[in-house]
Amino acid sequence: MTTRPEATTRPAATMPKAQNVPSGTPTKITQGSPTKGGIGESTLRPDGTLKVTGEFAYSSDMWHEDMLWGQTLRSTVAHAEIVSIDTSEALATSGVYAVMTYDDLPAAMKNYGLEIQDTPVLAHGKVRHHGEPVAIVAADHPETARRAAAKIKIEYRELPLITDEASATAPDAVLVHEGRDDHHIGHVPHPNIVHRQPIIRGDADEAAKRADVIVKGEYTFGMQDQAFLGPESGLAVPFGLPEDKVRMTLSGVGGAFGGREDISMQIHACLLALRTGKPVKIVYNRFESFFGHVHRHPAKLHYEHGATKDGKLTHMKCRIVLDGGAYASASPAVVGNASSLSVGPYRIEDVDIEAIALYTNNPPCGAMRGFGAVQACFAYEAQMDKLAAKLDMDPVEFRQLNAMEQGTLLPTGQPCDSPAPVAELLRRVKARTYAPCPADSPTPPTAKASSVASATRSA
Repeated sequence: MTTRPEATTRPAATMPKAQNVPSGTPTKITQGSPTKGGIGESTLRPDGTLKVTGEFAYSSDMWHEDMLWGQTLRSTVAHAEIVSIDTSEALATSGVYAVMTYDDLPAAMKNYGLEIQDTPVLAHGKVRHHGEPVAIVAADHPETARRAAAKIKIEYRELPLITDEASATAPDAVLVHEGRDDHHIGHVPHPNIVHRQPIIRGDADEAAKRADVIVKGEYTFGMQDQAFLGPESGLAVPFGLPEDKVRMTLSGVGGAFGGREDISMQIHACLLALRTGKPVKIVYNRFESFFGHVHRHPAKLHYEHGATKDGKLTHMKCRIVLDGGAYASASPAVVGNASSLSVGPYRIEDVDIEAIALYTNNPPCGAMRGFGAVQACFAYEAQMDKLAAKLDMDPVEFRQLNAMEQGTLLPTGQPCDSPAPVAELLRRVKARTYAPCPADSPTPPTAKASSVASATRSA
């Protein structure tokens, strides 16, 4: 039991005042106000006036007079067994109401995940990446919560690191997740592969014999962060109501770009609120936010394209290796996008495609705008430029010659059943004129944009 006995009777300490307007403060325009107007008219965004006047209530603005503050203690190592956790000094800190570890969690709240429930609410037995949540603290002041969390003593026994495909799939590789039983495990060649998606249409090897030029390339795509302006935050209030009496109302969250699809501080705030019987607010700073949500998958992409001397694409082979990090998150969907969209907006009859996502001890990766499609686009567009150069063709005209259109079969065999004016869009982009650069610009005044890129994205 890690709740202080006097938690429900201790008088709350003076808490810092909210810097902005608390949620629910009356305003001239409320969030969700109806808009008027029809097609072609410029309508007022329901939240527009509130945001430009600074009155819009984001989740970090929520407030409760009796609330506590939550803090997360995160692992300082990337892969290790947890030998022991000592919370006694943290619990003895004045102003602390609760300290929770995995052993304090309700049975129904041990793990979570978008598709594969492989992510522990708090680390259990081992940590799998640097910054993994190990313990949470509730106190009457954010600084008290932070200092108490720092007093928790954790003894680790470090394990070998899995950081890339070679270390993940070696015959003697340490398993990031032992005893996997998810539905993908029967379709992957190694337990450290989250998901694998092959796509084969036609005969790429035979089609390669018709190619007059063949271009191969290996591309590295680094991890990216969504970096939304408002870090994760929220307030959990324990009402004691049955589930069928609870209605979820979204507070202002600002940008997300995929980074808020997974649960982060919400589950920790709720658990502390249930444990203490008091509202609990958690607000990440920017540093913790980088640990608190998933990122775009880094990738290694191996591509081969062939073309005839008149510029027609003959075939494509590719292998895409995505680093999913320690937990699955949206990796299966990212693999699906990367493989099915790996050809881009081009007509290629013969393809041999494989995409996989790895379990590693790197930070977890998941959804970020265009997930999977962006990594592939980086590679196949570089290939288009290389092919055009090798054929001594204009890179835009080369793309137009091979552009998909309505009726084109995608790598999966699915026809494009909607308008896809790729060639026309490329023509218009190429025809655009650009203002000359200033005379003192490092770019020559005669220079203009000479490179384009096209992409496909699932709807």
